[in-house]
Amino acid sequence: MPIVQKKTLKLAIKNIESHGDTDIFPFPSENHLLHDVPDDFIEVLAQVDKDFETSLAKIPVLTSKNLSAVGYSGFRYGTQIDPLWNAYLLALVLTVAAELETKRVPPTVVFSYRYAPDELTGSLFDKTIGWHEFQTTAIEHAANHSYVLRCDISDFYPRIYHHRLENALKNGTTKSEAAKRIMSLVSAIAEGPSYGLPVGGPAARILSEILLNRVDRLLLSEGIKFCRFVDDYIIFANDKERAHSALIKLSNLLLANEGLSLQKTKTRILSSAEFLATSEFTETTDEESEEEKTVRTFRRLRIHYDPYSPTAEEDYKKLAEELKKFDIVGMLGRELAKSRIDEGITRRLISAVKHLDPPVQNEAVLSMLKSIDLLYPIFPSVILLCKSTLPSLDALTKQKLYETLRKLISSDSYITQVPTNLAYAMRVLVHDDADEVEFIFASVYKATTSMLIKRDVILLMAYRGADYWISNCKTNFSTLTEWERRALLISSYILGDEGDHWRKAIKKKLSIYDQLVLNWVGGSKTKKALGWKIPI
Repeated sequence: MPIVQKKTLKLAIKNIESHGDTDIFPFPSENHLLHDVPDDFIEVLAQVDKDFETSLAKIPVLTSKNLSAVGYSGFRYGTQIDPLWNAYLLALVLTVAAELETKRVPPTVVFSYRYAPDELTGSLFDKTIGWHEFQTTAIEHAANHSYVLRCDISDFYPRIYHHRLENALKNGTTKSEAAKRIMSLVSAIAEGPSYGLPVGGPAARILSEILLNRVDRLLLSEGIKFCRFVDDYIIFANDKERAHSALIKLSNLLLANEGLSLQKTKTRILSSAEFLATSEFTETTDEESEEEKTVRTFRRLRIHYDPYSPTAEEDYKKLAEELKKFDIVGMLGRELAKSRIDEGITRRLISAVKHLDPPVQNEAVLSMLKSIDLLYPIFPSVILLCKSTLPSLDALTKQKLYETLRKLISSDSYITQVPTNLAYAMRVLVHDDADEVEFIFASVYKATTSMLIKRDVILLMAYRGADYWISNCKTNFSTLTEWERRALLISSYILGDEGDHWRKAIKKKLSIYDQLVLNWVGGSKTKKALGWKIPI
């Protein structure tokens, strides 16, 4: 029985097409279907929606769970969901999202992921309510109270219990069938345990917010003044006794209602003066050095640029003018001179480099490559910058970039032992003309157990035109994982007649989704003739 409206399916794929499936991993190549053949993709999703149970049986809910770095010594699991099921899960969640939003506490208290969809751009959340507003509101409240309690939930997404999420959905929406299917997919993605949400995508963000809504309302009913952004709580009190009391109540509410606990190392009770002095959103003071004032001002700068905005050109010019007020490369150099970077400010600096002139971009990239070990906690941000600036990098900078990436991977550096880092690095290294690259990719494929990495290697080899390797890989088709098989189906188009005969022999055994993928690649190759390349 179909339960998702066509307009909701369109919003889901528009969001993924414009903003990606996660904020952790490189986007899968199949995401390009959502841009190239959205109507065909919607029809496949509609068939899944019409006969959900049969589709579950025929098309596996595949995920790849991989480590990504958190700081210099921590890690977290991110989950990339098969593109078809990722889109359908998001569509299901969007079906109930508006209703869930009406149940949440006001956006003057909770600032994370307030649902306000834009069908034109695919944006799902209110851009006027977020981290910036959370911090500025906290400053306002702190100025009127004597003490501030700062704390956040320990391992929030991985520890969300499914039965408690199911209860939150039952209380939050009247669309019971959509809620039931959401829980079926969440359970399938977890692959056994009855807890955990996939980190990185908007569906999980919406679900996590309704889960905490019960605790939010209970805090308000206790008369506790607070504001929250995702798993970060800031609570305000007029004396230390009340601050400790609020900490006990919050800890008890989280544990009793959701089975969650606070991070001990990040829980602090501060005087209002201490909090205001350490907040990055507090105005600069005369006691600060000029460097400290500059950093604090830069932290408050909004570097977000929306290319889909009706005023995109005007917005870009305004941002460029604002950035000219700062010595971006100098500030970056000062971070790289430390023994450990400030991750927040360094990420913002890297984001700013994208909007600078090419000579400055080259200088910045070279300085980062010299300190790549120091940038380990934010390695994906560095590589994304390198990828986006490739067209404007000079030959010397490109050579240094490729040499650095080849050395990291071939030496089995701890940096690229992290699967997420490796995935990003390979997406840039594929543009290196050196023959050594294909040997490196082949070695990675043989050594890794990650389905995501194996899929990417196949597609990257095809992108480079390594027909010899793709042809040999095809002989093991029956033993490959589903993601590798789909990557091989896409890659087989570089094999000419050999690939054509092979696809005809197996086409009848393919799912409706895999057939859509084949039709998309075939159409793209026909349209772009010899100039077509697999999108990566």
